[in-house]
Amino acid sequence: MGGHSNWPEWIYVGIVIALMTWVGAEAWEAERLVEHVPEDAETIIVTGQQWFWTFEHEDGTKEIGELHVETGKAYKFEIVSTDVIHSFNIHDYVVLMDAVPGRVNTVWFAPDAPGVHDIQCREYCGLIHYNMRGTLYVEDPA
Repeated sequence: MGGHSNWPEWIYVGIVIALMTWVGAEAWEAERLVEHVPEDAETIIVTGQQWFWTFEHEDGTKEIGELHVETGKAYKFEIVSTDVIHSFNIHDYVVLMDAVPGRVNTVWFAPDAPGVHDIQCREYCGLIHYNMRGTLYVEDPA
């Protein structure tokens, strides 16, 4: 088989390996950013129950149906449920995590601008599921 060159195939294989390495590295970095909770994040315990949300801050402050946070701070939500499966969702910040009885799920976010946002349950949890809403108030630090 004289005169046949394999260089085009090797170049093709090299390009495919380089692209797969680049895509894998980007995916790993994205996952690391999503999973890595900043050490100074304030923990808020979010409890889902038919049919409202309660929020407990680290200092013991409790809120029902509404949550007040500050811009420029990171918050870690520890999400639990007391009855059935709920799904905690802040649509504007792409926060979505299930609240499962007997289990603590965590998710974090860091609001960057003041505003008012909807909190809702994304899992059908019973007859009054449609009413399981809350309001997130993002405020500038005092």
